[in-house]
Amino acid sequence: MAGKEKKLSYERAPSKVWYRVLRPIFTVIFRTLWPLRVVGVEHVPKEGAAVIVSNHLSMIDPFVVSYGAHRLVNFMAKEELFGVPFVGLLIRKLGAFPVDRSRQDATSLRVALTVLKGGELLGMFPEGTRSATGEMMEMRTGAVRLASKTGMPIIPAAVVNTQNALPMGKLMRPARIEVHFGPAFEITELYQKHEKGAATQMALEMLRERIEALHG
Repeated sequence: MAGKEKKLSYERAPSKVWYRVLRPIFTVIFRTLWPLRVVGVEHVPKEGAAVIVSNHLSMIDPFVVSYGAHRLVNFMAKEELFGVPFVGLLIRKLGAFPVDRSRQDATSLRVALTVLKGGELLGMFPEGTRSATGEMMEMRTGAVRLASKTGMPIIPAAVVNTQNALPMGKLMRPARIEVHFGPAFEITELYQKHEKGAATQMALEMLRERIEALHG
């Protein structure tokens, strides 16, 4: 039974119908409760695969990024969320899939590769958790390793002020929020010119600089 539950927890069920139905609801939310400013959406391709990599401030960040991108973005999300009533169903229908943050999760990696090979957008928060200070924390290597492995472009993104819309451990409250998208870039050449470990560090530094520049 336990094995079956683990298998089901990785079952993806993204639904473009859910995205289209929910988008008008989010439009109301992002015009009233959380007025949203979107900058640089032209950097998000209307079709084809890419890895969108963002800083992480609040639980609403995946919804903000996906809404701002005007496309369904399939986010890696901590597996604990999938056990929360309704929330688990909602994020699954909006393309999210679980990752075990306590270890190198080979299953979530395979799902991520499937997303990209299917021409979809993959969303990742390389910090692994929400920042309590608003400053970017140490980034994990998964996003750049995936981009190097697949040759897919990385689209840097930055959410702004979402921590004030839904603070950690507190109720939601009105706040003006933003999401910024930057030009896509590729890191394949770094891995061709440098040793793997060095290339990964250079790619992480490049990614951090671009996200922080968007955040202002």
